[in-house]
Amino acid sequence: MVVTTQPRHRILFLAQEFMAGGAAFLALRHMQRLAPDYAIDLLVTGPCADEMLRQLPQQVSIFTLDAQSWRADVNALWCLDLVLAARASPPFQRAYHALLATSVFPSRRACLAMSLVQARRKLLFLVDERLARYPQRLLPERSAIECALLSADLILPVSARLWQHMAQQCPMLARRPWQVLHPPVELALSEAHADVAMDISGPPWLGSNRPVVLTVARLSTEKQILQCLQIHHRLRQGGVDFDWYVLGEGPEQARLQAEIVALRMSDVFFLSGVRGNVVPWMQQCTVFALFSASEGCPTVVIEALTLGCPVIVTDVNGVDELIDNGRTGLIVPNEMSAMAAGLSRLLLDGGLRAQFRCALAGDPPVSDPAQERARLIAQIEVAMPTAPTVSILIPTYNQAQYIGQAIRSALMQDFASLEVLVLDDASTDQTAVLARQWDSDPRFRYICNERNLGRVANYRRALVEHARGEWVLMLDGDDYLTDAGFVSYAWQALQRHAGRSVLFAQAGHRATYPSGTRPDVDILPPIVGAEQLMSGAQYLKFVYETGFFTHLGTLYHRRTAITNGCYSADISSSDMDSFLRLALEGEVLVLNTIAGCWVQHGTNTSRHLPANKIAANVRIFRQIALMAVQRGLTSMAHIEGPLSRYEAHTFAYLFGQTLGRAAHGPLAPLRMLAVLLSVDPRLLLNRHLLSVCRRHLPSVPRLLMHRWIPGIKQGGKSRKRRDDVP
Repeated sequence: MVVTTQPRHRILFLAQEFMAGGAAFLALRHMQRLAPDYAIDLLVTGPCADEMLRQLPQQVSIFTLDAQSWRADVNALWCLDLVLAARASPPFQRAYHALLATSVFPSRRACLAMSLVQARRKLLFLVDERLARYPQRLLPERSAIECALLSADLILPVSARLWQHMAQQCPMLARRPWQVLHPPVELALSEAHADVAMDISGPPWLGSNRPVVLTVARLSTEKQILQCLQIHHRLRQGGVDFDWYVLGEGPEQARLQAEIVALRMSDVFFLSGVRGNVVPWMQQCTVFALFSASEGCPTVVIEALTLGCPVIVTDVNGVDELIDNGRTGLIVPNEMSAMAAGLSRLLLDGGLRAQFRCALAGDPPVSDPAQERARLIAQIEVAMPTAPTVSILIPTYNQAQYIGQAIRSALMQDFASLEVLVLDDASTDQTAVLARQWDSDPRFRYICNERNLGRVANYRRALVEHARGEWVLMLDGDDYLTDAGFVSYAWQALQRHAGRSVLFAQAGHRATYPSGTRPDVDILPPIVGAEQLMSGAQYLKFVYETGFFTHLGTLYHRRTAITNGCYSADISSSDMDSFLRLALEGEVLVLNTIAGCWVQHGTNTSRHLPANKIAANVRIFRQIALMAVQRGLTSMAHIEGPLSRYEAHTFAYLFGQTLGRAAHGPLAPLRMLAVLLSVDPRLLLNRHLLSVCRRHLPSVPRLLMHRWIPGIKQGGKSRKRRDDVP
């Protein structure tokens, strides 16, 4: 297979650290292989080891982010701020031919950097089990991981078993395209790295007849070197005499050295440090052992097998793809007695070792390095499919009465590069039957969740996992567009400001009441002219001053919305929370036109908001204002007035919706008062809010019917009324 590339395309390798370890060596070897064909940049978002950097090809340009500037803050938006602060550096300014991320999980800054770097194609290597704790991670971490997974065009796990295990923990990974690419192995020493590989003296046991076990591993807990020492001690007491050499360094070194002394094993168990060239050590050892608890696909095992070493290894990811158990090596359970028994058997049975060497000679564990390099280049150079420019997403749940109108209004748009997706949140009515009438339209896709996720989670999944467009419009299944040219109009307006950081265009809508209880109302932005461009802080004040906001009329940049965590807050105002936060990342274009109809049918989310949810929906406005102040985008003195009025008007609306329903208890007004006090007691002075409360004061006298009111009036203790006394 002959693969040709255009001369000197620039590619970027991304890593969260570049320390001695499997992920760093994987990146190093791939860079060494690709250096003749590509100009290479390396971006490291965490610590680097000088000895690793010295092994890089000379033409690799190295960029690091200042690790000292990163806060250990769980807020994903602050982390995003810190990544954005580095956007002036070349990796964020260049448009790369490809990005190859060799270790990003679970680092939020590495994951966010991956999503922000511009590259024609993005490949994400899965090299270890760091996604295993995905379900237990905090929302900001999961959101950053999702950004990285979403931005990857292809996942390259180092073993199929690793991918299967991690896909069980991280459902989004299971839905991404993937292809196994085993770690690269370079056993030949090149002249370019002769300064690193000058260790030519060979192993210290040469000339000795004692059996030797060799392990090459970092001295860390998951490599279980302490267990190796204990196994050696047990076998020695049982009469199996041999030496054990461990090549590597790490945080467990001091503890291991102390335990070696305590067990009086200093003459047979050796910590021999890092070696630039492990080949002669592997060639001369009796057995190569790796008793690790966790691996992606152990490169050192591939190297040992390639050199014909008899190998024994614990049953970790990837080894079953490398070893035919019992024919080319031994795979044992990760249990002390099994490891000890297997090692003893292999040391004492010379015929078994010879059998393994013979089998390995005719069945090498890895393909030719040139073929592996060609496979990787083929993935870098693959032709990219054309994605639509705009995705109209229609999330729905049990909206059979309205879904047809929503789909028709989306498909009638005259914009050429368009896809329309219905995201059915496991409806139990006829929504699916009605929606699938449009299956024959190539622009249309119907997707049904296996279980009900809830409104906001369905939004998020639609945006992150299913939309393919650069720009997105979210159209609820009970709403519809009225202007067939709206998407074209909004997109053209955005293109007029292509040189600026406009993240969304927002138009007005019509509130319509099918029951006829109220006349339809056009909600237009109070601006002069056809459009107005605003900074994020200006837009924030504009919303607080005017009350204007719409979700269905908003065309927004998908990648930035995902990176910024849109639809992560599970509240009814998640749309507003998302776009006010998103506005702070750039600019907003407000359009003086009507996009469509917001249908008020009496079952909308805001009409059925429990009292205990109201506070969460109002607190977001002050939180976002404080965020803008802390970023230096505005001052609290400048925004406090509009903010307080908006908080009060929002409370008034939500109180009116809740207290205005017939079915509420007599304590509801007091609960509302408690909610208001928990957010900001100063809101009690707002006239508009007080007028709403006054309208519902007739509910309060019903409290007097409760038994404990007379008790309070009679001395502060709850007492039965006289007519209740027997």
